[in-house]
Amino acid sequence: MRSVVLALAAATALSFGSAASAAVMVSGASVIGLNNPDPSAPGSIVTVGNTTTINFGQNAVANPDFSASFTIHNDADGLYSAILQTSYFGGVIFDSASLGGNPLSPASGDGSSFTLGRTFFAAGDYLFTLTGHTTDVGGSFTGNITIRPAVPEPGTWALMILGFGGIGLAMRRRRTLRAQAA
Repeated sequence: MRSVVLALAAATALSFGSAASAAVMVSGASVIGLNNPDPSAPGSIVTVGNTTTINFGQNAVANPDFSASFTIHNDADGLYSAILQTSYFGGVIFDSASLGGNPLSPASGDGSSFTLGRTFFAAGDYLFTLTGHTTDVGGSFTGNITIRPAVPEPGTWALMILGFGGIGLAMRRRRTLRAQAA
């Protein structure tokens, strides 16, 4: 019984340790040409459960030709997806966008939105870039990058294995009690 309690305590410690160690960051020094929100500003990186969303944009686009970029650092493997869209259709047009060297695909024929479906990235640093132009200076655009874990965290595995061990222990104990009663 004592070993079961110790195993449960160890699994709990492991689960809390792994959840706290995963981090997504955007370096303030790496953000170029973005504001409102700035992806390195507080509140622009939102984590709900295991899903992290990085929000970014430019309001208002001040130059006829524009570009923007930032670097994402992630401590864990993940499935990344991205959406980039303008609030001023026909006035702000994206020419290209990429995340970690993977190009985002135009989601509309007029260049007003781009997307990247779920793509696996290992832990590390990845550059997001975009270029575009305006037909009427003053438009704006927004985007977000969503990161979900690619595999369960070690704490999840530990608790699952502990659960199977507990079921096996209960079954063995039940079998022993039946044999003693007979």
